[in-house]
Amino acid sequence: MLPKARREPPLNSALIDPDDRPESAPGITTSSPTDLDAARRKRLAQIPVRQRPIFLRAWKGKSRKAAIRAFCLECVGYESAEVNRCTAPACPLYPYREDRL
Repeated sequence: MLPKARREPPLNSALIDPDDRPESAPGITTSSPTDLDAARRKRLAQIPVRQRPIFLRAWKGKSRKAAIRAFCLECVGYESAEVNRCTAPACPLYPYREDRL
């Protein structure tokens, strides 16, 4: 007779008691504004020059359209024309693509 297999509960944050959660994940620290600025400068250096203004506008937090556009640009490899040709209907931002705004 085989022993009964133990079933693990599904990994769901709702099942975890908030008191049992660690303060932060190992190796991850809380970002200060200077750390955030440094991270953004590093990331901006990797973004093509033509798309940088969109990311700067999105990071200011005042333009949802710019934030969606920045996300989509990053997804399609910074090719502007590809954003309008998006074929990822499972993406939560699909209904908000630029051609739909």
